[in-house]
Amino acid sequence: MERVSVDLKNCYGIKALKCDFDFRKTSAYALYAPNGFMKSSLAKTFQDVVDKKPSEDRIFKSRKTERSVRDETGSEIEGDRVLVVVPYNEDLSVTEKASTLLLDPKMKHEYDDLLRATAEAKTALLAALKQQSGTKKNLDEEISLAIMQSPSDFEQALIRVKREVSEQKENLFSSVPYDTVFNEKVLSALNTRDLKSAVYDYMRQYNDLLAGSTYFKRGTFDYYNAGQIAKSLTDNGFFEARHTVSLNSLSGNREITNQADLEAVIASEKEAILSDSKLRRKFDDVAKQLQKNAELRAFCDYIRDEEALLARLATPERLRQDVIKSYLKAHEALYDDWMKKYDAAAARRVELEEKARAQQSQWKRAIATFNDRFMVPFKLEAKNEAEVTLGQTAIIELGFSYIDGPDKVEIQKADLLKSLSTGERRAFYILNVIFEIETRQKNNQQTFIVVDDIADSFDYENKYAIIQYLRAG
Repeated sequence: MERVSVDLKNCYGIKALKCDFDFRKTSAYALYAPNGFMKSSLAKTFQDVVDKKPSEDRIFKSRKTERSVRDETGSEIEGDRVLVVVPYNEDLSVTEKASTLLLDPKMKHEYDDLLRATAEAKTALLAALKQQSGTKKNLDEEISLAIMQSPSDFEQALIRVKREVSEQKENLFSSVPYDTVFNEKVLSALNTRDLKSAVYDYMRQYNDLLAGSTYFKRGTFDYYNAGQIAKSLTDNGFFEARHTVSLNSLSGNREITNQADLEAVIASEKEAILSDSKLRRKFDDVAKQLQKNAELRAFCDYIRDEEALLARLATPERLRQDVIKSYLKAHEALYDDWMKKYDAAAARRVELEEKARAQQSQWKRAIATFNDRFMVPFKLEAKNEAEVTLGQTAIIELGFSYIDGPDKVEIQKADLLKSLSTGERRAFYILNVIFEIETRQKNNQQTFIVVDDIADSFDYENKYAIIQYLRAG
């Protein structure tokens, strides 16, 4: 602003004051007066202007107060257009607004775009996985817990299993209803001694039968795998393209030319296993213990049709990981899209952070101004400069080094203030004033600054540093 016109009456002991401050001629004016003659009253009046509240006479409450503070256009000056600097305010500290001294809008915009693209890819993937699993749970937490044993490592969980999903040939468990199998009551029951023993007995008998099967093989081609493979081949037009499947056995090979023959072989082998009397008794032992509540009964009904899963429930956490990987395999395109965007964002973030650390900022100049001009036994620096520059955090973290001759030690702010003299603590207060002024300059915010007796409150060495900075500003 080029001019500030002040017209006051009965403001905290100021009977009348009318003055024009013309900033086309000078950047600062100094008002001199003896103690008790309006200086602090003027500052208090301008603080009312900042706070947008009415002023009054301190003693004669009935006197009519008038207050007008206007710029060269005649517009009222109030709120953030005025800054009042009092002699000392120990509560003034670094604010989120002051941290904008470091913020680089262009780099933050690019960084935000990277994060936004990654977040959108994650949202799309989670939506697909949630529909696939049918779960009502927080799926990103479930995935994180299953793979990383922590509820908040979703991204690391996806990174950890990426190669396994990529190399996975069959998508065996993509249709498993997550909440039916992996609910707390089912998992808790599976960890009880009796049910765990019954499941183990079933698994052992089941594996013995697989070992004697003509075509099935434990761990690689049981009837669950075979059924999924048959469905996949049919869905993808394998037999329509006149391809064949060769099944190997000790008695020789059998060539399958259509879906019906493959399903018949699978059904025959499956029936030979599931009709075994010992295996039936083992299943009945398990089923009896799965009737205690609705969740267990729902699980029991499900595994009657998907009995091969029961053999895998001796290690439910391993099965949970396999099921999640099958969900991911079913939506591998979305998974790959998220992974590419995550990797690109991570790589570019490193480059942006290095660029941010190298960037000269107004914050650095503010700190350099303080370190160079004020006679205090400490130096300071911005510790999380790159994070603030990119907008990853809002508040700057200051680091302090206390210096005594050749010795130098890092110290916390609270301990530092305890060791400083009154004048040195007030110099620290001026640091925050400098941040405030520099922030307004960066934002091109025209401000009428009112300084109340600030120089008289400091050590002799620092008085002129204060005056010099304010005049230069």
